[in-house]
Amino acid sequence: MSFLLITIMQAHAQVKIIAHRGASSIAPENTLAAFTKAIEIIADYIEMDIRMSKDDSIMVIHDEKVNRTSSGSGDVNDMTYEELKKLSVGYASKFGSKFHNEKIPTLFEVLNLTKDKIKICIDMKTVSENAVVNLIKRMEMTNQVVLLSYDSDKLIRVKSLNDKIEVVLLKNNMTNADIFLACEIGASVIGCSYFSPAFYIDAAHKKDIDIWMGIVNDPAKMETLINKNIDGIITDYPQYLKAITEKNIRIYPNPFRDKVTIEILNPETKQELSIYDLSGRHVTSFSITNTITEWQPGELSQGLYIIYLHTREKIIFEKILKCN
Repeated sequence: MSFLLITIMQAHAQVKIIAHRGASSIAPENTLAAFTKAIEIIADYIEMDIRMSKDDSIMVIHDEKVNRTSSGSGDVNDMTYEELKKLSVGYASKFGSKFHNEKIPTLFEVLNLTKDKIKICIDMKTVSENAVVNLIKRMEMTNQVVLLSYDSDKLIRVKSLNDKIEVVLLKNNMTNADIFLACEIGASVIGCSYFSPAFYIDAAHKKDIDIWMGIVNDPAKMETLINKNIDGIITDYPQYLKAITEKNIRIYPNPFRDKVTIEILNPETKQELSIYDLSGRHVTSFSITNTITEWQPGELSQGLYIIYLHTREKIIFEKILKCN
């Protein structure tokens, strides 16, 4: 996927980074590898999906069938725990053999991995709400887990079992009726698939309900949503959203031609900036001595370029620029 340069603006301080099925652009979705990557990126939440196996194990997988992401075929709820655990979910069609040892995790395994490290959003597919709530309670993670569903009745049952568990009402397009429904069932967040008019967001905020948007993978759209006061963004690319919200650097104009202005928002000593083309060829490097630096690329070819900001030999920022 190619990204245009996006200017780092004053990001909404409270925007939440929700890693969709883990950091699923880096590792296979809904695997321990993807969840570990999301923890390393320091996302705010991991989003994942759960289904019941034939013998009532709570498995972490999105689709009804295992065909798309695994080495097997068949319905999840027609397969036992042991049968599901024999499959590789390295998502070979996307990642090749790199993650061939990944297995379908159980909810217990994910809770054990993430406890006290990162919060979890669990999209309840075909599961027993009672079994899920009981496991969360046994793991003493009531305040670290958020349960999601398009089915408001599921969320009502969760709240009846344990009203301290946070729930999120999922909708495609949000309306005023959804805001009232969220209030009625005790949801703290509405998750939307399409951006709703700003007055709906204001109306939700007046009811102390946050609005999350997903799935957003375009950095330019991420920035637009942040500027529109969205509370959380669900994305396959939490690493890009992290870069936006950290506000380390601002680069303009976009696209560029004759010159680029680079503004360091949190300057440190001995910073160096390096630029490479997409084939990995080094274009230039120079030290950053001022908070604002201009780079004149000269006769640079049209295309995309990657900019890295280093400090103390560590890359602290990366971004893709477009040269016209």
